[in-house]
Amino acid sequence: MLRIAHFSDTHFGWRSSSPGRVRRILDHIAAMDPPADVVLLSGDVADHGTPEEYAEAGSVLADWAGPAPLLVLPGNHDNRAEFGRWLGLPDEGRPLHQAVEVGGALFLLLDSMVPAVTERIDHGELDAQSLEWLDARLRERPAGQAAFVCLHHPPVEVGQPAMDAIRLREPDAKGFAEVLARHPNVVAVLCGHIHSACATQCAGLPMLAGGGAASTVTLEEEDLPFITATLPPTFALHLVGDDLRIVTHWRAV
Repeated sequence: MLRIAHFSDTHFGWRSSSPGRVRRILDHIAAMDPPADVVLLSGDVADHGTPEEYAEAGSVLADWAGPAPLLVLPGNHDNRAEFGRWLGLPDEGRPLHQAVEVGGALFLLLDSMVPAVTERIDHGELDAQSLEWLDARLRERPAGQAAFVCLHHPPVEVGQPAMDAIRLREPDAKGFAEVLARHPNVVAVLCGHIHSACATQCAGLPMLAGGGAASTVTLEEEDLPFITATLPPTFALHLVGDDLRIVTHWRAV
């Protein structure tokens, strides 16, 4: 069984509570036995994308006890150049996609952020080159290898109007679904952005959001502020069997 611990939206620099909330998630994951095979942070590492925020993120995330690798991708609050410098990724002037093999599975980490010119842009995009990159990585896999496609922005609506307005933009979402539909053994789409434990489908596959580390974005139906840090941080544990059936448990810690 492959165990994926998945959290999102740490927003270092937003509030002084963010580091402690992230540590609670990491401590909970570290205490699990059997342990996680991989830990995924699906974007919005920083709140403003400053070097100071990434320094703080590095300090907190360095406390991860492992040995599971910690995979990180950018979100709309991140700064692509600073994020890349923080992770030591090459500055090639284009999205910072990553392909990582863990436990015999392929994790494709997509950079769906739209770089800001004057102010932050919150919706997501995947240009033609990004979709070609995804298509090529899925096509080049060994036959039968499981793949997990990870990005910050949900490619489908999730029933929260404010967040649905800033999801992965069309027609990119349609092209994304078309790429997924061409390839077998894609187990799930793993995303962040919505600050909520959420499950739905994309291209006939499970789409699973990791919850919110720094805060929770609530639903219209709830008598709560739109964004609140009074609810506890959440993360998902995805359990994947040899038959590639995925089961997800969310935890509030």
